[in-house]
Amino acid sequence: MLRCQRSIYSVFLLFTLTNAFDITSLEPIADKNIQTGNRMLYEREINANISQAVAAKEDAADGVIDVNEIPVRYDDAQLWRIYNISEHMQNNMPLAETLENQFGGVIWKENSKFLDISINKDNLKAARSYLAEHNIDKEVVHTNIQELIDAVELEGIKATQSEAGSRTKKQARSGINWKDYHDLETIYDFMREIRSKFPKICRLYSIGKTAEGRDLKVLRISENPREYKKIWIDGGIHAREWISPATVTFIVYQILSKWESQPAYIKQRTWYFMPVVNPDGYVYSRNVNRLWRKNRSPSSSSSCYGVDLNRNFNINWNGRGSSTNPCSDTYRGTTPASELETKAVENFLSRRKHNLSAYLTYHSYGQYIVYPWAYKAVKVKDSAALQRVGKTAAERILSKTGTVYRSDVTHALLGIAGGGSDDWARAACGAKYVYTVELRDKGEYGFQLPPSQIRGTAEEGMIVAETVAQAIAL
Repeated sequence: MLRCQRSIYSVFLLFTLTNAFDITSLEPIADKNIQTGNRMLYEREINANISQAVAAKEDAADGVIDVNEIPVRYDDAQLWRIYNISEHMQNNMPLAETLENQFGGVIWKENSKFLDISINKDNLKAARSYLAEHNIDKEVVHTNIQELIDAVELEGIKATQSEAGSRTKKQARSGINWKDYHDLETIYDFMREIRSKFPKICRLYSIGKTAEGRDLKVLRISENPREYKKIWIDGGIHAREWISPATVTFIVYQILSKWESQPAYIKQRTWYFMPVVNPDGYVYSRNVNRLWRKNRSPSSSSSCYGVDLNRNFNINWNGRGSSTNPCSDTYRGTTPASELETKAVENFLSRRKHNLSAYLTYHSYGQYIVYPWAYKAVKVKDSAALQRVGKTAAERILSKTGTVYRSDVTHALLGIAGGGSDDWARAACGAKYVYTVELRDKGEYGFQLPPSQIRGTAEEGMIVAETVAQAIAL
């Protein structure tokens, strides 16, 4: 959420600690029967010879936001939903692009059924006139987006406050919980703590740096990384989708909190977790612009910043569904994998594609479980198997939480778009079970999902991960 009033948050920071994830409550993993292979083959592990305190200080110093940059506010900005956008209209007058370029619109969601877009108060009148001229109806979902942002902020503070002075030594330094959204440092502290608690089965890597100098961190969990089939899970590729990193960290916690009693389809896997693919953008969305989507790389041809990382992968990169305009939220960059984040993920997974059975990437919003292809209106050859697993996950979610998810091929539900990480993982790495999971909700709150829904949403994300892991043959 937009941290426009950081001082208010600081007042309550001391009160959040008693609700933190208690890492010491997790039982240590037994050393017996753990096959770690030849340690000379291990990937480079970060922070092996430095203290967690030093690592935290280094992370805090990386990529400092310009203190003179004024936080963006969305007072009286409205969120609109527009239905029934014909294919003819899209081909001849791309509505989302027009509203974005001519009226400063911020696209929240665009698919084959509707367009969600916010318009700031200064452009409301002109945008309304434009829609009226073209006989396009709209539904006003929210009349003041800043109020929505502020409400989420306040709910998170209230949910994590408690009596002062009740913190115990056993509580995690990271302070992580799933009652509020956390900053990047807390997420990275959590990953370091997990590595420290479970050194026999966990490895923590830095797979690259961002444009602003932040580490790109990946956590591996495995008792036999050389032999077990691999599952990759990532989140936070789009900065404003805060429920995504929250869900990925929750999955890590759920897997390790009951490790010794986990079924074989959980324990006999090699898990890779990257909670925040886009650290620069995530930090920017928390401190400056709550609706920021892209990374923060500067453009050589424009004053606008950032590339949409999910349009930058080397798979039909210059196809439909992306923009050549550096100011667009779907700007695809100058070349395939032009971005440090994209290049780091591609390099890391390309070297580990042997036994890579699944690739799960968590996004919001829409409540979809979708699989390739996205870059063309064609299904993969084994789409029946992917549909079966996706449908099973949706049924299990409905049974446990009552939330309705829909599973189908990506292009059918979200439209055609090239350069996506999911399509790339399927085409370049040969992963069979590739899914993009669009988490809650369906648009009532959109990216401003209330903190009270974090845990329930994360549980739904865990169900998808479990279902996919179960589908992979041992």
